[in-house]
Amino acid sequence: MYEQVNPKLDLLTYRAGIVETLLRDMAFSISQTLERPDEASVHDLRRLCLRLRHAVRVFGPLLPTRQVRKLQGRLQVLQDLLGEVRACDVALATIQQAEIASASSKLETKKAAATLAAERRRRMRPLRARLRKLQHSVAIGRWRVRLLPA
Repeated sequence: MYEQVNPKLDLLTYRAGIVETLLRDMAFSISQTLERPDEASVHDLRRLCLRLRHAVRVFGPLLPTRQVRKLQGRLQVLQDLLGEVRACDVALATIQQAEIASASSKLETKKAAATLAAERRRRMRPLRARLRKLQHSVAIGRWRVRLLPA
C-alpha cells in the first residue's frame, strides 16, 4: 500500500501523500460498502478507517489542531459503527463453525443465526446513513476533507 520512504521528501509532502492515499482508498471502500455491504467490505473499510485514524494521530502535530480533533472524533464514530456490524459478522461465522454447530441442535443454531442476522441488519442502518453522508463529503485533493458531523 505504501511505497518506500524517499529520503529526499520532506515530512509535509510525505504526510500529504499518505493521508491522500488513505482518503482515496477510503472513498472507494465507502462506495463498495454501500453497493455491497458484505462481511469483507465492512472489514476492509474498518481497517482503512483505523489506518486513517492512526495517520491523523501520528501527523496531527503537522495539521491544524481544530480540524484534527474534528476528524478524529468523526472517524471514531465511524469506527464504532463499523465495529458493531463486524461483531455480528464474527459471531455469525463463529456459530456456523462445525464444532460449535454440532454442539447444539440445528434449530438452536438456526435461531441464533437468524437473531444475529437481524441484529446485523439493525446495526447496518445507522452505518449506511453515515456512509451516505461521507460519500458526498470526502474530497481527495490536498486535504479538502469534510467528514460530516453525527
